[in-house]
Amino acid sequence: MSVNRVSQDHVRSKPVRPVVGFVGIGRMGKRMATNILKAGYKLVVWSRTPGHARELESLGASVASCPKDVAERSSIIITMLADPKSTREVYSGKNGLMEGLHAKEIFIDMTTNLPSLSRSLAKEIEEKEGEFLDAPVSGSIKPASEGTLLILVGGKKDTLEIAKPILQTMGNRIIHTGGHGSAASMKLVLQMHSATIMVSFAESLAFGQSLGLDPLMILEILNSSVLKTYASENKGKKVIEADYAPQHSLESMTENLDLVSESARDARITMPPLLKVAREIFHSAKKNGEGELDFSAVAIEIERIMQTKISRGH
Repeated sequence: MSVNRVSQDHVRSKPVRPVVGFVGIGRMGKRMATNILKAGYKLVVWSRTPGHARELESLGASVASCPKDVAERSSIIITMLADPKSTREVYSGKNGLMEGLHAKEIFIDMTTNLPSLSRSLAKEIEEKEGEFLDAPVSGSIKPASEGTLLILVGGKKDTLEIAKPILQTMGNRIIHTGGHGSAASMKLVLQMHSATIMVSFAESLAFGQSLGLDPLMILEILNSSVLKTYASENKGKKVIEADYAPQHSLESMTENLDLVSESARDARITMPPLLKVAREIFHSAKKNGEGELDFSAVAIEIERIMQTKISRGH
């Protein structure tokens, strides 16, 4: 057998990489889609904001005319959208993804979403012989840029195995949480915990400040003890310096807490008491103009409530 024949057979034996579709090119989605391109996948994108799609086109992506077009041209489609309403519209609306669905196609919804919607989409897609995973992420802009997100995945394990190489371009840890809707549920647990811890941390700083303690000293001691948290380690110094450049916006966190509340109603669960208080505080902060800031800016609302000042910057 000639060397050329061996070389040609080797090329033919290589697995063909799937064409990936990506719908939702926002602050997180743009970075995640960029990492898929960097990994060498062919990418078809669509965004309600054409300029966002054109940015990826300049990096080698192909721009679709509508979500249906994305589904027709791809075999694995990722959605990273704003909320349940936009998710339902993109999947089921006119020229939506469902209209372009073909057998064995895999849809991966990475939106922070209602578990009930994830389960509904899974059922509808599987009835059309497609596959569905709910796969929300934990992490903000920096890990999205670096491809180091934590990705939670609900759905069939064999579907996850097919999709895993693409997910690994965006995240360095992928956890299968169970059946459809389980990852969406886990993401809401994380958001609830993150928000309540942030409120508690801000209250602690404000209370210590009111007692005459230096906030920097409080922060140092907290971070040297077993009480160290994500809020104290990653947001503490920024709160004291009033550095609220958004990584995950307060408006977005407020919307996430609304989803937690709605999910509790869907499941007929008694509203968690700390969630109820934290949600009210976040809504008040948003109403007072902090929505575009990082979610740690809830500390400004705590300052208002407690009539004290934590930070040195405002």
